[in-house]
Amino acid sequence: MVEQLKTLARMQLLDDQIGKFKHLQLELPKQLNNLIDAVDQAQVQLLESETHRSQIVKKIKSLELEIKQHNDQIKKYSGQLSEIKTNKEYKALNSEIAYLKTKISDIESIILELMDQEALFKQQVDKDKAVLEEAEKHKREKEGDLRRQIDALEKQIEETRSARNEMALTLPVNVIKHYGSLIKHKNNQAIAYNNAGACSGCGMVLRQQIRIELQLRKKIITCESCSRILLDYFDTLEQ
Repeated sequence: MVEQLKTLARMQLLDDQIGKFKHLQLELPKQLNNLIDAVDQAQVQLLESETHRSQIVKKIKSLELEIKQHNDQIKKYSGQLSEIKTNKEYKALNSEIAYLKTKISDIESIILELMDQEALFKQQVDKDKAVLEEAEKHKREKEGDLRRQIDALEKQIEETRSARNEMALTLPVNVIKHYGSLIKHKNNQAIAYNNAGACSGCGMVLRQQIRIELQLRKKIITCESCSRILLDYFDTLEQ
């Protein structure tokens, strides 16, 4: 009977491993997706910053072209001043030249503001590039290992399950069925231990008679509350 109880304890250890593997089957793809998402988000942020900067640069070039057109117009009007016959026409043309110069000055002020904005966006672009490079580096370092772990998990689960099933063949059928039902319905925990006089699975205080029987290890005992198979801790589970 002692060997059967040890076998149950060993099976639980293997099911604990299977549980960890299954948890990793959920967790590792999340970690992989986080790596990919970090790169995607960094790319989106960089594109957004570059787009804003590009729009400002285009606006500056458009305004510079507008200034050139105004300067060409001023040059044209200035050349016409010597040909004007009347004082009224002279004043009107001078007024137009003055208006164009004021407009140029206003545009230059706008350009200066835009250049300040463009400089800020250039800094942001540089920061976003650094973030993207770091995200890509982190992805390169971790992605391969994560994919290998994910690919290996199913094999690890099958190998561990096979080892557990091989152990189960040494137990009575009714014990195997009870153990399997507990694994399924008790959050992968079929075995509980006498933990300072209480069930480690549900916390119920064990009757004195139960504690004595656990020490004797003459039969399989279940918790009166959670139905898990109760054991006293073993010094070693080596075969």
